[in-house]
Amino acid sequence: MHNQDAIEAFRKIFEDDAQVVASAPGRVNLIGEHIDYNGGSVMPFAIPQRVYVAACTDESEHVFAHSAALAKDGRFPLDVASPTEPRGWENYVQGMVHELRAVGVQLPGAKLWIGGDLHPGCGLSSSAALCMAIGYALAKLAGVDVAPVKMALAGQAAEHKFAGTPCGIMDQYISCHGKADHALLIDCNKLTHEYVPFHADGVCVLAIPSGVKHALSSGAYEARVRACQRAMAVITQAYPEITSLHQVSREQLEACRTQLDDESYLRARHAVTEVARVADAVAALKAGEFERMGTLLWQTQDSLRDDYEVSCPEIDELIGVLRACGPVLGARMIGGGFGGVVIALVPTDRADEVEDEVKTRYYSPNNLDEQMFRVVPSAGAGADAV
Repeated sequence: MHNQDAIEAFRKIFEDDAQVVASAPGRVNLIGEHIDYNGGSVMPFAIPQRVYVAACTDESEHVFAHSAALAKDGRFPLDVASPTEPRGWENYVQGMVHELRAVGVQLPGAKLWIGGDLHPGCGLSSSAALCMAIGYALAKLAGVDVAPVKMALAGQAAEHKFAGTPCGIMDQYISCHGKADHALLIDCNKLTHEYVPFHADGVCVLAIPSGVKHALSSGAYEARVRACQRAMAVITQAYPEITSLHQVSREQLEACRTQLDDESYLRARHAVTEVARVADAVAALKAGEFERMGTLLWQTQDSLRDDYEVSCPEIDELIGVLRACGPVLGARMIGGGFGGVVIALVPTDRADEVEDEVKTRYYSPNNLDEQMFRVVPSAGAGADAV
């Protein structure tokens, strides 16, 4: 999709001319899973698939929004203070209006057309992209430049307060800061980043939906956070200088093994080894060593399955298909766990072969009709005047 498509769609819905078109990408996280709350860094990249928002000002004190993907309309006042429906799509729009006003942006009334080729529920962070595209469109209409970090934080707050999603900052951050041919190494605590070259001339990443909706319950998530906290309580007694699991070496963890319950030990082992894998992955990408990168993806998958225990039978089956497929350099599940999307690093000229294998050996036997995406590192969010 392109800006012009959004402009024309806006005109059909509102019988008016758009003044602004904004767009924001989804993401895949190459490596660094379940370590943001353990003090480590993550390494996602923005993908070509994007949410688009075409917009114009409106003289009323209201926002009118149309979702092309859902064929639904929403209307609410600028001073909205809480979501109008428990889990409605318009909560994201309301949340961004509320959060931008909260940081001092004087928003006008507006008409918004929302569409694109990153569809809701695809497992590639469409909600964060939606928030960022809305935010940039509204800020452009208001004639205000909002710093990317501030926009990402506004999106995170919108999801927390209006959508009821206690998400981290990674998805919004990468959507704002994405760069073509680069992954982004994000320190989620300091909110700083480093661009890591990802020259994908000969390889691409396949994003493969498992057909199982990501379903990491809050209880399962909290149990893993608590287990990591229990591990830290033991480790800091032996090593008082350590303040976070990302600082713990494998040797230090093993030295405390007898004092840890099995669950805490396994969860901590995933965090400690994943931190090391992220550092190795940065070195691999900088050296253009994609086979090495693929090996790290396999290792992360094994750790998520065995140590963090957030896989599921369907994910294990899909990973098994990919392990048996010769062209695949590496693969792993992404996201919180128990479903969602698997990414596979593959040579570009053999991507068709891998897609056919997944369709034949996983989708067809399970009666699934899912769309796979070929993704490469792409640009972040932005807005243009029409």
